[in-house]
Amino acid sequence: MTPDFDRLADWAAQVRQSTPDSVLTGARPAALYGYGFLGRFAHKDLQSRGVTLQCAYDGKPDLDGQIVDGLEIRAPAHLATDEPAFVFISARHAVREVSAKLAAFGIPHVSVDAHYVAHDIDAYKQIHDDWLDDDRSRETLRAVMATMLTGDKAHVAAQFERDQYFCLPQFCGSEKEIYVDAGAYVGDSLERFLWSQNGVFHRALCFEPGMRQFRALANRRRRLLSEWALDEDQITVIPAALGESDETGSAASSSGDMTSLALSNTGEHPFKILSLDAHLAGERVSLIKADVEGMEMPLLKGAAETIRRHRPKLAICVYHYPSDIPVISRAIKSLVPDYRFALRHHSPQFMETVLYAWVET
Repeated sequence: MTPDFDRLADWAAQVRQSTPDSVLTGARPAALYGYGFLGRFAHKDLQSRGVTLQCAYDGKPDLDGQIVDGLEIRAPAHLATDEPAFVFISARHAVREVSAKLAAFGIPHVSVDAHYVAHDIDAYKQIHDDWLDDDRSRETLRAVMATMLTGDKAHVAAQFERDQYFCLPQFCGSEKEIYVDAGAYVGDSLERFLWSQNGVFHRALCFEPGMRQFRALANRRRRLLSEWALDEDQITVIPAALGESDETGSAASSSGDMTSLALSNTGEHPFKILSLDAHLAGERVSLIKADVEGMEMPLLKGAAETIRRHRPKLAICVYHYPSDIPVISRAIKSLVPDYRFALRHHSPQFMETVLYAWVET
């Protein structure tokens, strides 16, 4: 059963109490456990908040002893002798296992996810009480918070829903839809869009920066045009990511900022980032879907004028970073205060949480 908000607030208070002020102020150095996507985010973000990090522990053998982003990476076998003063667990999908290991060594710790929920609990309360449109959304938010606070994926597994991006009646069946698919991958969400519209729509613009994925997307476009008897110009595929501004770079040579993290799976080839505002140049869109590996906030900044002017429906992933739900919710509300919100979870794992936003007409 999904915990009520009062119980979640109690858990958050326990997390805050378990994290020493000396760690939060940087007086005592802490460590990370896990240096993947979330670990790299936590490294940069925790340090920006005043936390001092001395090293990160990661189970990849080739990382032991390496300096990555200015931080030493050490094998977990060193934990017993290092005895770090405090550890932030950034191995999101193994929180309980890592917690048990650290507890066996007597090392105080908290997960990165729990830390962010605990220290932004008031923002979650506002979203829960004032911004979400239905009881299912509020229950979903509480389940996501429970998983973040405890590491127990059973909370979100119980909320699993199919039809990601098109599960709400407002997000399917409009014959004049102009659809932007940001992070189109291999065209799976494009194909689901066609089914949700029964093949009747005005136009689809699909953005994907990964070259292997883009080739698969282009192949699927050709098949869908034929199978659904569509006009050639109804589906456009663009080999680019959507971000705050237009730029071209190399993921392999980038410096470790949030954009670089999001595009790290594009490989060695140069990638292109486009601002949706600049690309559309005022053209109307009616639905924006975004699953862009942590670039959701840069995308929203680069689409701000489009969103203000046309108030499209939004289906935005909010699971990549632990700060996503409050940060992205506030950003959308700041652009269009009239947006109504729903939250749904589309995986039995801790991923594929989507914030839906629309304006009643």
